[in-house]
Amino acid sequence: MDFNLTETQASWQSKAVAFASSLAASEAKEVVARAGQAALIQPDADLLAAAVVVDAVAWESAAAAITLALHTGVVMGLGDDARAGALVRGEMVGAIALSSEDLPSPQNGRLHGRASWVAPLADRGVAIVGVRAGSGVEAAAVELDSPGVTCEPVESAALSGLICGHVRFDGAEFTAMGATTPSMTRVRVLLAAAALGMGRRALHEALSVARGHTGRGAGGEQTVQGLLADSATELDAAKLLTWKAASSRAPSLADASMAKLAATDATQRAVARATQVVGGDSFRSGHIVERLAQDMRALELFAGRTEALREAVALETLPPG
Repeated sequence: MDFNLTETQASWQSKAVAFASSLAASEAKEVVARAGQAALIQPDADLLAAAVVVDAVAWESAAAAITLALHTGVVMGLGDDARAGALVRGEMVGAIALSSEDLPSPQNGRLHGRASWVAPLADRGVAIVGVRAGSGVEAAAVELDSPGVTCEPVESAALSGLICGHVRFDGAEFTAMGATTPSMTRVRVLLAAAALGMGRRALHEALSVARGHTGRGAGGEQTVQGLLADSATELDAAKLLTWKAASSRAPSLADASMAKLAATDATQRAVARATQVVGGDSFRSGHIVERLAQDMRALELFAGRTEALREAVALETLPPG
């Protein structure tokens, strides 16, 4: 498969690097509005172009990258929906929960129940949530400041600047948005890209320390080189799966799930190896490797846990029976 970037993709990648570097001191909640101003959120954008933007942002801020991945994935999944225009401009950042453990249900044309662990959570804007529909799940849009909606922010131990929480619905008005699969597919691809950016940063930090050592590491130079080589190999393999899914004209949920599985697994191991190479400093509060270790565990929970990803792959790729 040819992975040479198109002119548009390469242009987005160049803009993304400059955009990401400007986010270093910014809170995650600002990233959507700023990305909209930089024309880096488009409903009809090339998914690979969007992925390279998220990857670049993840190098600087995991929380900002995950926020952008969730928002952009939903925008692209909405297609021609009237709400997409405002979302593109970053004016309607709200709650996104398409695979929540708790799902609200429509009753007599109104929404009741709770969407748990939604993100990014704001006090106004539109919430795109999964709702029970017969034996399946469909997407619905709810204005967060409308009657019958209560937001419950939860302070998390990771992803500083990304507000998570629960949203309760007590007879809230909603707009049906159709199947969740288009948005979920794109969100999983973009979260895989976020994981890759985090993994690259972990490998970079480990390389910086390894190159600065004048003597052998605690496990020996050979061992350190092996750790770094394994991380580089696994991250490249995960990148191929992610770019394969992002390059498809019609990415499947299975391809997106494979990409997120591979990227999160590779990055988890890259962070663990970086901890070994960096040593005691990696446990210092605020150290980049310490932050990556916390943020990586949280990333796994977004848009489907490991079990849900494996189920999606199995249902779509394995023969029945």
